[in-house]
Amino acid sequence: NPIKARNADVYLVTKSTFVDFPNLWVGPNLTTLTQISDANPFQKEYNWGTAELVTWTSTDGVPLQGILYKPENFDPNKKYPMISYFYEDLSDGLHNYVPPNGRNIINATHYVSNGYLIFEPDIHYEVGYPGPSAVKSVVSGVQKLLERPYVDPKALGLQGQSWGGYQTLYIITQSQMFAAAM
Repeated sequence: NPIKARNADVYLVTKSTFVDFPNLWVGPNLTTLTQISDANPFQKEYNWGTAELVTWTSTDGVPLQGILYKPENFDPNKKYPMISYFYEDLSDGLHNYVPPNGRNIINATHYVSNGYLIFEPDIHYEVGYPGPSAVKSVVSGVQKLLERPYVDPKALGLQGQSWGGYQTLYIITQSQMFAAAM
């Protein structure tokens, strides 16, 4: 949240994107800000990535969206393996800074730094049908991305944990498009 100085017309905020670390910014208003910190200079030493909002329509006609993360050195003439990670709705995290770390989920920054595409599709749930809802949302999103020549159709993976783990197991019983699932 913006913080206003007690005795001056100066505001302090953090501002970030998937690429830009949440540094400190100050200014007389929220549209005229100057960066005053560089808290993550080591990032310049790494192949980071980009985040793009993608949209498609599910197999039952529902408009959906998700995030496609690409390597910073992305080459549209090259084929890339793609891992889909999902857990309900993730597209609202499009502008979140994602530091590389180890957890039980796919870390987009780590994987794009190592030459993967990461796709995070939102899932539209039909009450009582979580498995079929995941198939309709995830598979249709992957099919939409397969229209892009740089997505390798022979190197598609799925990853989910907890609730997403159940859905991963369900999806692989309904589709043969994925080479690996975790």
